[in-house]
Amino acid sequence: MSATQSGKIMTAIDIGTTKICALIAHVESPGKIEVLGIGHHPSKGLKRGIVVDIKTAAESIRSAVSKAEEESGIKIAEATVGLSGAHIQSFNARGCVPIKYQDVDENDIERVLESAKNIPIPEGREILHVIPQYFRIDGQETVQESLGMHGSRLEAQVHIVTGAIWSAQNIIRACELAGITTNDIVLEQIASAEAVLSASERELGSAIIDIGGGTSDFAIYKNGRVIHSKVIPVAGTHFTHDLALCLNLPIGIAKELKHSHGSVSSTAKLDALKPIQEVLPPKYQSQEIDLFKIIEILNPRATELFEFVQDEIIQYKLAPLMRSGLVLTGGGSLLRGVETLAQDMFNIPTRVGMPHADNEEIERIVPRLLKTPIYSTAYGILLFSARGGRGELSEGSSKSLFSRVFKKMKDWIYDFL
Repeated sequence: MSATQSGKIMTAIDIGTTKICALIAHVESPGKIEVLGIGHHPSKGLKRGIVVDIKTAAESIRSAVSKAEEESGIKIAEATVGLSGAHIQSFNARGCVPIKYQDVDENDIERVLESAKNIPIPEGREILHVIPQYFRIDGQETVQESLGMHGSRLEAQVHIVTGAIWSAQNIIRACELAGITTNDIVLEQIASAEAVLSASERELGSAIIDIGGGTSDFAIYKNGRVIHSKVIPVAGTHFTHDLALCLNLPIGIAKELKHSHGSVSSTAKLDALKPIQEVLPPKYQSQEIDLFKIIEILNPRATELFEFVQDEIIQYKLAPLMRSGLVLTGGGSLLRGVETLAQDMFNIPTRVGMPHADNEEIERIVPRLLKTPIYSTAYGILLFSARGGRGELSEGSSKSLFSRVFKKMKDWIYDFL
C-alpha cells in the first residue's frame, strides 16, 4: 500500500487452488475505489487452498501480479492476501469479566475478548479472527455495542476462526519469493461477503457459499457480523474430475466441457448450447456424450456440496438466521442450474452474487470485467482492506514478518467494534 496525492494504492491477491487473481487499485475511501490493474494466472503449486510446492506457487503469484502491474503501470511491493483452505476451522466462544469502573471502557472490551479467546487451541494452529457477535451487561438483553454502558459484569460471544500456522506461513513465504510483502491476511469468506452481500443482507441475516476451485466457503452474517463459518471440502475441481473419470477425458478437456456445457439441473437453459461434439477435440468426438449424461454426473456432486451445508445448518440451528436468503458466488456458482438446485434444497430465496456496491455512485466504478462471481473474493479483499483503515506493518519491529502479520490479524477484533 503506497500513498498518492489524494489516496493510496492498494493491492489484493486472491490465491486460489485453480487461479490467482491480483488487483491494483487507487483508494480514496471505501466508496471511492478505482481498479487500475487486473492480473490473473492459473494457480500451480496449491491443492485445496494449501501450498504444496512453494516455488511453483510463487511463480504463479508473480505472473498474476506482473499482469496487474503491466495494466496499471504501477510496480507494487506489498499486498493484502486472502486465506482459505481445508485447514480453516471456526467455532463460537464466550467470555465474561467484571466491569472495573461501572461504565464499560475499551479496556473492559479488550479483557472480555481475551477471556473469550482463553480456550485450548490444538498445537500447530493459530487464531486468525476473533469477531464479536454480541455483548451482554449483567445478563440483560444482548447489544451490538457495549462501550460506555453501565453495569458490573460484561459478557461477550465471539466467532473464532483458526488455521494451521504452517499453511498460512507458506502463503506468506510464497508471496515473499514472488517479491511481495504480505501486509495483511483476510479470511476469504469475509472477503467474498464484502463483495457480494448488501448491507441489509448482512444486517438482517444471510448465508453465502463461495464455490471455489479446491474448497467452498460457507458463512452466515447477522447484525453485520459473521455468526458462523465453515470450509466445505467440495468445490470446482471435484466437478472437473468427476467428468474426467466418468467420460474418460483428460482433465483439461473435462474442464473446458464443464465450462461450456456443465449443468446440474435439467431445468436449466440448455437449448442454446452448441452440440457437444463441436467443442471436443477430434480424437474425442466419437464418444456418445450428451447434456443429460453431464447432468447425471455433476448433479450428485452439487447435491453433496449442499448437503454438507444443510448438515451444518441443522447441527447449529442456523436456519432462522438466513431470513434474507442465500447468495452463491465463486467460479462454481456459474454452473448452469446450481442456483435452482440450491433454492430447491434450502427452500429460501437464492441468487448468484458478484462484486457490486450498495449505491449507484460506487457501482459506476466497479469495472465491468470484475462483475462476475469469479472475482468476488479478490474484489472483497480490496474492499476489506480499504474499509479496515489499517496501516503498514512497522518496519522497526524485531519480530518476523509472519509474527507481525498474525499480530495484525489478531488485532482485527477492533475492526468489528
